[in-house]
Amino acid sequence: MRTLNSFTFITLNGYYKGKNEDTSWHKHGGEESQYSQESLQADNILLFGRTTYEMMYSFWPTPMAAEIFPEVAAGMNRAEKIVFSNSLQSADWNNSRIIRGNIAEEIRLLKTIPGKDLTILGSGSIVSQFSDAGLIDSYQILIDPLVLSEGTSLFDKLKKRLELKLVDSRIFDSGSVLLKYQKSS
Repeated sequence: MRTLNSFTFITLNGYYKGKNEDTSWHKHGGEESQYSQESLQADNILLFGRTTYEMMYSFWPTPMAAEIFPEVAAGMNRAEKIVFSNSLQSADWNNSRIIRGNIAEEIRLLKTIPGKDLTILGSGSIVSQFSDAGLIDSYQILIDPLVLSEGTSLFDKLKKRLELKLVDSRIFDSGSVLLKYQKSS
């Protein structure tokens, strides 16, 4: 059975995006870039909500991304990608497809079929929906060492209590902290 993982960066006060969808505050430096490269080697299928997909698509296939983060850009562009959207007409980024409708049921079914594991990148509303549906097996939360005055909490739309168990942590030289959690039994 496939696993569904989530990777999201947040501020110290729990925001995954600032005012007006802003994520420019996140610092993707040397160690964090190396961690991204290592994570992409797992060759998981990457999952996105429409907003995150469009943001990623606007950067990773560009020459600037290839120049600044060559290994991460290559991995992002090579990876199989799924975007959840009822409004997006096409998914033009390499190896992308759209899932519409009852996305929780689609992922529940996909998890039962042998194949690559799945990783949600960002996409806070998707994380909340899949958490409520009990679909996410592990959470990786990268906390940036800053506080925003406004933003949206990662679990802003969560309807059910979510109990997690810390299984690993890592401190980066930048001051960012990576926390890895699994669902509590």
